Amino acid sequence: MNLNALRNRLRKAFPPQRFTGLVSVHDECDDGIALRRELPGKSWDEISAQFVDENSLSLPLLESDALVAFLPAWLLRSVETFSEDSLVLAYTLYFLSPGDPQHQSPEKVISEVAEPFGPAQREVVGDFFRAILESAELHGYHKHARDGLRQWCA
Repeated sequence: MNLNALRNRLRKAFPPQRFTGLVSVHDECDDGIALRRELPGKSWDEISAQFVDENSLSLPLLESDALVAFLPAWLLRSVETFSEDSLVLAYTLYFLSPGDPQHQSPEKVISEVAEPFGPAQREVVGDFFRAILESAELHGYHKHARDGLRQWCA
């Protein structure tokens, strides 16, 4: 998959809209506090690359509506840093596809994570997995990408 095409599909499937809902209930950790300070009232395309880089592990802390609103920022940054050295790509992939569905922990069932996303949005997440599968450099991530594709685009 051409990464420019993936960027365009991402922008089309996730039109930027200011988010006014609950970002996160996690106020006991620095990552949760950072999300709650930075994201309210913003759209995903207003989130800086630096913020995403510094909070690459924070996707699990987002409430479901906030995840739908802001996942595109993490996906776009993953595409912009598309290499085996990209922490954002690795942690975004691991969040979206933690492995074999039969071995997932109960608190992280992907079917529940994916449920609030629309069909076009789920397909773009699938395109992210497909792009990883087409990259020889990212061969170490292929199993997670295959598992993710099965779970998000079944």
